Amino acid sequence: MKWIRKIFGKGTEGSAASSDAPAEELVGKDRESDDDSDQYFSDEPITSKHQDRFGRAPYAARIAETIARRLDPSSIVIGLFGPWGDGKTSVLKMMEESLDQHGQVVTIRFNPWHFPSEDALLRGFFATLAEALGKEPAFKEKAAALLESYGGILSVISVALPGVEINPGEAAKQIGESLSKVSLDKLKDQIDALLGQSGKRLVILIDDIDRLDRQETHAIFKLVKLSASFKYTCYVLAFDDEVVAAALGERYGAGGQEAGRAFLEKIIQVPLHLPPADQMSLREIAFEGVEHALNQAGIVLDQRQIDVFTRHFVDGLEPKLETPRVAKLYTNALMFALPLVKGEVNIAEFMLVEGLRVLYPKLHAAIRDNADLFLQGEPREALRGLEKPPSAIDRLLETAMPGSASEERGQMRERLLKPLFPRISNMMYGGDWEERWGNERRICSSRYFKRYFVYGVPEGDISDNHLTNLIDALVTADTDSQRSLLSSYSKRVMPQLIQALRNRADSLDEVSALAIAIAVARNGDLLPRERGALVIGGTIMYAGILISQLIRRIPLSDRQSAAEAVLGAAFPLAMGMECARWLTHSADRPEERRVLPDGADDALYHLFAVRIRDADDVEPLFMQAGRDAPNLYWYWQHGRNREEIEARLREVFDKDPAKLDDFLDTYIGEGWEVESGLPVRSDLRRESYNSIASIISPNYVFDNLRTRYGAELDAPQYYQNGEPARITAHQFASIHLSIVAEQLPKPEDADGSGSDPEQSE
Repeated sequence: MKWIRKIFGKGTEGSAASSDAPAEELVGKDRESDDDSDQYFSDEPITSKHQDRFGRAPYAARIAETIARRLDPSSIVIGLFGPWGDGKTSVLKMMEESLDQHGQVVTIRFNPWHFPSEDALLRGFFATLAEALGKEPAFKEKAAALLESYGGILSVISVALPGVEINPGEAAKQIGESLSKVSLDKLKDQIDALLGQSGKRLVILIDDIDRLDRQETHAIFKLVKLSASFKYTCYVLAFDDEVVAAALGERYGAGGQEAGRAFLEKIIQVPLHLPPADQMSLREIAFEGVEHALNQAGIVLDQRQIDVFTRHFVDGLEPKLETPRVAKLYTNALMFALPLVKGEVNIAEFMLVEGLRVLYPKLHAAIRDNADLFLQGEPREALRGLEKPPSAIDRLLETAMPGSASEERGQMRERLLKPLFPRISNMMYGGDWEERWGNERRICSSRYFKRYFVYGVPEGDISDNHLTNLIDALVTADTDSQRSLLSSYSKRVMPQLIQALRNRADSLDEVSALAIAIAVARNGDLLPRERGALVIGGTIMYAGILISQLIRRIPLSDRQSAAEAVLGAAFPLAMGMECARWLTHSADRPEERRVLPDGADDALYHLFAVRIRDADDVEPLFMQAGRDAPNLYWYWQHGRNREEIEARLREVFDKDPAKLDDFLDTYIGEGWEVESGLPVRSDLRRESYNSIASIISPNYVFDNLRTRYGAELDAPQYYQNGEPARITAHQFASIHLSIVAEQLPKPEDADGSGSDPEQSE
């Protein structure tokens, strides 16, 4: 049996289990074996009582019996009222099935939608009537006689009648003939006579009146009013009485829906309301559709997902599931969307959100457009006075659910929105929940939220399915193939890729983790180097964090060799810096985030320092690495020694003293204008001076600058205008001379005048 029957006890005679009943695992069928694959549910009515799912067959049969066994020859008009999509057409079909059991009944279905104007509607009705009568042996010849006078009217809409030929030439002469009251009375008398002689009773079923526009609605009731006096006839009109009363009210009586209802009461002798579909049957139709959509998409829900969906659907969405048509609309929405989001979202929650889109479209749009409110929750405001003011969520619900009662809005918030978006509750959810929700692909995760509204992965994001394939490919690829795979991502997308890999890192095995870590480190030049006042670290920093996550997936005994492999492969050196930064331990990092054991850091520093020194052999660091050079010099010094660095630098500057300007320029940072956000050159600060002094004698640097810039550096000005190199020279000289002055002995110390007076005596 299907999963909905297991959930709601449909397999037990006469029972219906609660929505909390346990369910077995739902296993999707193979898509190749599904004959209905990729087929939407149509809105076609049922054709037989054997298809009845709402217990309406006895109701339809009762109407049919009262019509067929009626002895009074006068006409009667029955109204079958019900909202759109509630199954009125299906009841008419079952009525027709029952009426076919009575030989004296001639059933005629008339569809007013086929006729574009009032004249066409009137002519079409009599054409349909004549066509039906023409099929009856007792009427065939006489029907031809009736049609002779109306041949022109019938030919206008090209109605083909079995056994009856209409002369087009004669019809053309009569096209301008109006459907006057005289002709209607004549037709009525002839039909009355035919029906009386034959013993037949005519039943005319007219459906979909509530789908007509207002003018067409007026026309159909004008037709009924004109023709409802035929003897031995019965009209069954199926429509939404609320819609039709509103349309009629504009023309008849005092106007408004009440005037339209008063007009209906004059035409409808037997008003009947369609019995409402029972909620359990509607639920079963909806859940059968859900299962069908899941099977088509090849999606399997586990027990937890089934519980989440069924509980919150019943609590939050089912009250709005009022007609079979709505259930089919929901099913079709899922059949379209599920293949697009398979593997990219939490399917149980996605089906609930799609339910919101179908049943509460304004609320769905409001959630989509107010992501921060639902993801972060409402600001906690202090109570003012005795009453708490409406919250932001409450105000949004009032706007997004127009016409709903406060009780309905409250139930929506408590029963559906809070389970989907936990932070709108009164409970506190810290940042660690974000990782958990992301792992579950929930809508309350900031990473996954947009996917629920764009039917897949937003532009610039990385598909989970695609990420899985990429990881598998990177693990087995050689060096060149790894680069080819990663270079297919633009630098605009790389931040999302690194974040996606971080989200997946804790689930990788040690082999995959090491392969991904080396691949990312080796291709660091593919990562963007973001700039800006609000940029902290940027993508390359997060890549370093990713690599540390991946290395922690490797057993502790093998981590050092893995870390050395990563650091040895890292390119460019800036990528190596981030690897060294996040693989080694620091005092400000929690012990639980440690990657390597004590003593391992020194080996990494030495390894990286050797790489830096070798790179400097090719070209001085300050020329090839730009503003990364100061940090590289720090790692070089930390892993080897200061003397080696100073010797290299003096060698360069002795040959070309002006190169010192390029070296100092790497220690100048960037600032950002508050108003424009544009970058501006910073000043040389004391911290940068100290960093320079840690690898090369500041006296050597000052002497170089003094030689080239002359006596102006004897009294340098820290702030001045001019070319950048000259400004930096003055700033270095200003700091340097200030430090030198601080280190000189004070005059009073030199002559003893600063000694204690009492001691000098």
